[in-house]
Amino acid sequence: MTTSTHQADSTTQVIAEREGRFRALIMATADIVYAMNADWTVMQQLDGRGFLSDNLEPNTDWLRKYILQEDQEAVKTAIAEAVANKQMFRLEHRVIRSDGTPGWALSRAVPILNEKNEIIEWFGAATDITPLRESKEQAEQQKRLYETINSSTPDLIYVFSLDYRFTYVNQALLTMWGKTWDTAVGKGLRENGYEEWHAQMHEREIDQVRAMKKPVRGEVSFPHAVLGRRVYDYILTPVLDKNGEVEAVAGTTRDVTERKTFEQELQSLNEELTVVNEEMASANEELIATNEELAQSEFRSRQMVEQLQNADEHSAKLAAIVESSDDAIIGKNLDGIITSWNRGAERIFGYKESDIIGQPILRLIPEDLKHEEPEILSRLRKGEKIDHYETIRQTADGRLIPVSLTISPIRDKEGRVIGVSKIARDISEQKRDEQRKSDFIGMASHELKTPLTSLSALMQILQHKVKDNADPFLPHALAKATQQIKRMSSLINGFLNVSRLESGKLEIMPEPFDLSELAAEEAEEIRLTAADHMLILNCHLAVNVLADRQKIGSVISNLLSNAVKYSAKGTHITVTCTAENGQAILSVEDEGTGISPYDLSRIFDRYYRATNEQTKNIAGFGVGLYLSSEIIQRHDGKIWATSERGVGSTFSFSLPLCQ
Repeated sequence: MTTSTHQADSTTQVIAEREGRFRALIMATADIVYAMNADWTVMQQLDGRGFLSDNLEPNTDWLRKYILQEDQEAVKTAIAEAVANKQMFRLEHRVIRSDGTPGWALSRAVPILNEKNEIIEWFGAATDITPLRESKEQAEQQKRLYETINSSTPDLIYVFSLDYRFTYVNQALLTMWGKTWDTAVGKGLRENGYEEWHAQMHEREIDQVRAMKKPVRGEVSFPHAVLGRRVYDYILTPVLDKNGEVEAVAGTTRDVTERKTFEQELQSLNEELTVVNEEMASANEELIATNEELAQSEFRSRQMVEQLQNADEHSAKLAAIVESSDDAIIGKNLDGIITSWNRGAERIFGYKESDIIGQPILRLIPEDLKHEEPEILSRLRKGEKIDHYETIRQTADGRLIPVSLTISPIRDKEGRVIGVSKIARDISEQKRDEQRKSDFIGMASHELKTPLTSLSALMQILQHKVKDNADPFLPHALAKATQQIKRMSSLINGFLNVSRLESGKLEIMPEPFDLSELAAEEAEEIRLTAADHMLILNCHLAVNVLADRQKIGSVISNLLSNAVKYSAKGTHITVTCTAENGQAILSVEDEGTGISPYDLSRIFDRYYRATNEQTKNIAGFGVGLYLSSEIIQRHDGKIWATSERGVGSTFSFSLPLCQ
């Protein structure tokens, strides 16, 4: 009896102490407070402070009542970790507020330990952070909106620090420079290609903005990486800190080349009109003297007539140019409906103007290419111009012809895109020329193959006969001649493979082999002719693929030969072979001249060669990379290249690993 009474008294005392601590916690804070049992299965009490509904009795269903379903697992995980480590529980999570709507809370709870260091209960507090989270989400949304606007505008947007370095540039400016964010941001004007006079001018303007705290506006001409020299209008604006001091300078630049050209043409036209007006005034001087009012009226009338005649003449010239053009010049609205049609279009496509005006442009597009039109219209609605887009179009009699399209948006005086002007050029003859070129190369290569094979056999016999000759010159000279024959044979094989590829006769003979081993063989072969380069081979592990060993070898040989040709003597050439995600990847990296972004986009095209001052004297026909690309694609692989001007290039390809 005494023991039971003692236990009951002890339990009552514990409860009283807990309630005392809970009341003290409520009095000490404005936050939501709660008490949990040792393993969090029961919520003893919760004072919701109007944010959450109160809980005055022990509750085992507290998780479903207060915690949003999507966050319950995260809460359970955090509880388990706190209980296991006997450490403070802390978590931001979503809750079900007293009005039933979701909100955000920052929950914190500390364990209460007994003399045995065992958890007997938890006391916690929760803070309503819903407004803070909503403000944070709004700020992130504003940031995404700002960056989207800056990246999509054709204007050049940038920010200078007060020491003249770029701290921000948008994508349009990076494209103009031909640079990336990492190679441009943090750099000064000169490091980003500005000429000395140009850099000094902007530095003076930045100093002026800093001193006067007022914008500076100007106009300047400088080169674009792709479009050549352009004219730009710019404004530099001070960015003020909370104390009103200039902490940075923001700039916006717009390409006004076309506007300046138009202004110059307009000025020239005005000068011509002035000369005409002066001649008319001189011729009518006597009439003006006798009847000034009539002369003035006649002068104004003549001036108006002259302007109308000039406008009519200009329109007539334009119409004559359009009508006499061999190219198809077609106008259409933004719904793809044809609005104008010249004689060139009638000759190429076979439709008369009266039959095609008002019809959808889709009548000219083959069924399997109709997906192109929505994509083209989408780009034009954004104000983009499409240059030299090669595709296939269909004539009135059902023939399919290759064409090159140049498509420009038509804008109203407010600059809104209201229509589309399309120039279509029939390139059938060009394509036939390319085919004839391929046929000739294939035939010539085939005819050269037989005598070259005989010559190679004779050279081998000669080498065998003179190998013990006392004169060392003969074996050395024959070895050099044999090496040149091999190079010529490789070149002819490349042309033959292009011919076979385009006629559909290039056979792929797959067999399992180690790509690292093949790379080592090709690297050893190239060392014979590239003794002045430092060749590094990072192919230490076996990488097995199922492919045509000979043709993959020719791809590696071509990449190595290009690396040697386009890099200076004494530089490094690194060959790497790895296996990643079921793919074998081989890369050839050089320290050569590099390739411009424009050339890089066309580097795998047939007969295409990138040319600049450093490479214009290097021999080649532009078939090696084209053939390599086709071989890799026929193995279900991928080939790509990265490059930086003045740093070097890396050519890579991937093949499926042998299962």
